[in-house]
Formats: sequence, structure tokens, C-alpha cells
Amino acid sequence: MRVATALMRVRKPQNESDVPFQEVLPLRLKNHVSGKTDKTSDVACLQEMTVLFSCLKTNDFNESLCAKEVGNFQQCYKGYLGKKSAKKETSGKGVLVAGKDLNYKQLNKVLKKYPTSSQNY
Repeated sequence: MRVATALMRVRKPQNESDVPFQEVLPLRLKNHVSGKTDKTSDVACLQEMTVLFSCLKTNDFNESLCAKEVGNFQQCYKGYLGKKSAKKETSGKGVLVAGKDLNYKQLNKVLKKYPTSSQNY
């Protein structure tokens, strides 16, 4: 008997039409984007670094025995620095490149061209 009464007390799901919508903030996009999360935690040459550390560990951290791995890591890192400087140079010029990898400054330029409202909030 008690089990039946406990099962009857189950809460029913709420009906969506019974809950009124309350607008807390205006339903439009802002005209700017903050640059807080633009800092990427991109790790350069992770695969080469792990191979290098495993080689150093097996050879008791003797770099002369891991010359090939050190060279591969340095070559990869030079390539990474070249790509990073090229990306920084194009973003510094303000060139808008079509794609999904816009930084916050480029995105703010696009949003200034097409504002959503005349208010600043």
C-alpha cells in the first residue's frame, strides 16, 4: 500500500505553454566581442616533444643519443613560429580573411560594418 502511494506522488513534467516567457536581456546580438577568450592554449609540436622526452628518458637524458629527435622538434618549432608570425602579421594589417578563424579585432570590424542596433549596451 505504501509503495503505491509513493509512486502516485511523482511530479509531472511542466507544460511549456503554462510558463510565460520573461525577457531578461534584449534578444539581439551585441555590436562587439570581448577579447578575453581569444588567448588560445595551442601547444606547438606536442607529438615531437613527447617523442623527444621518451628518447631522453630511455637514454638517461643524454642529448647526444637523441640528436634526430632534437632536430625534428626544432624543425617543427621553427615551422610553428613561422606560421604564428604570418598569422600575427595578417591580423595586424587588419586583413579580413574569410573563414572561421577570425580573432576578436577582426570580428569587431565585421560587426561595426553590420550593426544590429543603434544602442550601446
